[in-house]
Amino acid sequence: MNLSMMQKLMFWSKPKKRNVSTKENSFDPQLLSMDFYSQLVYMSAIATSGIARDKLVYYAARLPFVAARFFRKVDFVAKMFNHDYPQACRIVGEKTSEPEVKALLLRLSSALSSGEDVAGFFSRESQICGESYSNNYERRLALLKTWGDAYISLIMTTALVTVMSVVSMMIGNVTITFIMALSIVTIIASFSGTWFLYKTAPRELRNHSLAVRSKEQDLARKLLGIILPVGLVVVIAFIVMGVGLGGILLVMGAFLFPIGLVAVIDDGKISKRDTEVATFIRSLGGVMQAIGATASEAMGRLEFRSLGSMKNSVGLLHTRILAGISLDNCWDRFVGETGSEQVARSVRIFWDGINLGGEPQKVGIEASSFAMNISFLRAQRGQIASGFTWLTVAMHAVLVTLCVFIYSVFVTFSQLVKTILPESSTAGSLPNMPSFGLFGQSANYLSLLHVMVIAIVLILTVANALSIHFVNGGHFLKMLFYLALTTVVSGAVLVIVPQIVNMIFIPMVH
Repeated sequence: MNLSMMQKLMFWSKPKKRNVSTKENSFDPQLLSMDFYSQLVYMSAIATSGIARDKLVYYAARLPFVAARFFRKVDFVAKMFNHDYPQACRIVGEKTSEPEVKALLLRLSSALSSGEDVAGFFSRESQICGESYSNNYERRLALLKTWGDAYISLIMTTALVTVMSVVSMMIGNVTITFIMALSIVTIIASFSGTWFLYKTAPRELRNHSLAVRSKEQDLARKLLGIILPVGLVVVIAFIVMGVGLGGILLVMGAFLFPIGLVAVIDDGKISKRDTEVATFIRSLGGVMQAIGATASEAMGRLEFRSLGSMKNSVGLLHTRILAGISLDNCWDRFVGETGSEQVARSVRIFWDGINLGGEPQKVGIEASSFAMNISFLRAQRGQIASGFTWLTVAMHAVLVTLCVFIYSVFVTFSQLVKTILPESSTAGSLPNMPSFGLFGQSANYLSLLHVMVIAIVLILTVANALSIHFVNGGHFLKMLFYLALTTVVSGAVLVIVPQIVNMIFIPMVH
């Protein structure tokens, strides 16, 4: 297949829509590691076609991956300075600071200069890179689980700090500096744990950035543009009306929940598609090899019911092809509607490989193995994230309730003391009455304690939502779902707990 034909079939070559420049400016080693793995699998697949060296480097350089920049440099050095590709790989490799990429380019230079089979070289390198990526991913998951347990301990420390503050005010004199110091410790403890989870959790792309997206992604974006402005207006109106913080948080959670819920549903569907696209590609490549047919013809021989959640997507793809729609538009729509970056990469590997003349079964195995490996790693992460999510939500509810309950008890008892001993009472009437703690707190201290408790509740609300999102990963709109959960819990506690305290202790006055 000539170059012009291949350019037409590469439906994903839309740099303006994929925001390639943003990714290229990122030096996140985890994103580079993932992209480098994808890059090698892609080159291994298209190398099975016996493609020339210059075309191999050309197609590798076109990919919208961070790792593709190095092959663009190789292509540039070879063409602009009239070097052969082994020498260009050596020059670029020696100037590269990334250890994995540097070693690969130097090995590639030796392989090309010695006449080694390029397809065998990239097949071996992609397997080694896949094992390295998997081991590193699993190590980070083990570390993430450890830090998740540590984070629970940190947020418990936050509650203990609040309890200690209130108890200290009940039994003795405290200073503003003391309360401020405890508040700072609380903030540091909460956000330090969140930061460590962010740095520990594997970062990866699950949602693609193509123009066509899944139905859930389109719905979430529409809701984001409608609900958030309306919610902002309602919250401002509630503030002007003097509604309490608890009611405001409940309203905020109610507006955030639909957007986040749609994003979570979309993420669940993407996880299933990431697993089942491997079956689709492997089956399609095997049928193509067996009957010697094109991908479109072989697709009609597949049993769609065996494809799980991909059944409808593949069936729609086949229908569009039979209707005479161009192949690039059909596959473009298929990839876009899945919403998955993993599906986009796997299909890219398979489609380019067979269109360049690669053996369908080998290309299908390369692409499906890549998809399956990534899917298994994400499933392990999902198990850790599921337990952490609901444990954090439960701990958030308990800790916020504890903080607000103890503060409400203190305020209620202070009011009872003032009722029993009004300020007009003289020290002589009750000579043995202490002048500290409940009996000596001023309104300024109570106001400061109120601010501290509210600040801790808000900090826990935001920090816990961020922590859950960092552990789970996925699209940023998912964070709105977790933020809605913690916000609703905090709002309900602020509304209900003070009323319960009043019901318990106010009758003591009578």
